[in-house]
Amino acid sequence: MKKILVGGSLILSVLLVIGCSNEKGTTSTISETTNTTTNKKQAEYDSAMAKGKEAIVDKDISKAIAAFQLALEYDKDSAEAKQLVEEVKLYQKAISLKDEKEYTKALKELSVLTGAKKGSKILKQYGQELTEKINKEIVKEQAESKKESEQTKETTEPSETKKTSTPPVVEPKTLWNLQKRLELLAFMQSWGDVMGQSYIEYSPEFEANWYGYSFPSVLSRNNIAVGGNQAILQWSDNGAISNVYNVVAIYSDIATTDKLERHLYLFTILNGQPVVLVTMQNQGNAENMIYFKETQNADLINGFAEIVGK
Repeated sequence: MKKILVGGSLILSVLLVIGCSNEKGTTSTISETTNTTTNKKQAEYDSAMAKGKEAIVDKDISKAIAAFQLALEYDKDSAEAKQLVEEVKLYQKAISLKDEKEYTKALKELSVLTGAKKGSKILKQYGQELTEKINKEIVKEQAESKKESEQTKETTEPSETKKTSTPPVVEPKTLWNLQKRLELLAFMQSWGDVMGQSYIEYSPEFEANWYGYSFPSVLSRNNIAVGGNQAILQWSDNGAISNVYNVVAIYSDIATTDKLERHLYLFTILNGQPVVLVTMQNQGNAENMIYFKETQNADLINGFAEIVGK
């Protein structure tokens, strides 16, 4: 009887050892399969991301979107892939709006793209270039429209008026107009190149987001100080209002640089005199004021003064 019990115990022990061994082997095989699958997914994800970034460089927008969406198939939680899909679509939408001459809408899309803290630096650069191109087209179209309006006025003028010997009325020189805006746009591009900076023009149609403050609409809050003292500033199309800083143009590099030092320039006319104001303030204060001072850059001062004086 003892022999039978001993024999049974030995058989049971052998079976347990074999079972444990098989279990370990199965677990090991599953683990290896899982690792292989994970590594393959990672490789496919990396490949898709690389192709997407390459497509951005080539400005192949559709291919870039498809590549980043494929990357999300392999890693649905990838923050980078999600960010890039969103940014590429923003750029694509801005191009479409530009082609449709929906310039204001296009500039708003581009401001989101260029103002993003993360994402593709190349896409931001493309966004900045497209923004500058749109601004040029806006100014050009406005100039052409004004020229056509003047030509229409001349051709529709009564013949009796044309024959009169009365000398033409000389209109007073305006402090600011479309032609001067166009000249300042060209000047700021060349001046920015010299300074190693890139500036974008802002206006009521395309406002600058200066650390949470929208320029020029924020001017209505009367929370601007010049030289330490509260001052009255307002947007103006002609610069003719007395005793206030007439803001006729706004330029900033806040959306075009990764540097901590950023600039916001207000080109103003005060009682007929050109004044260029600048701020680099990047945070709030107890007074809730935005502090500006007159720029000390001689080239900027003289360039603006020359344009206003024409």
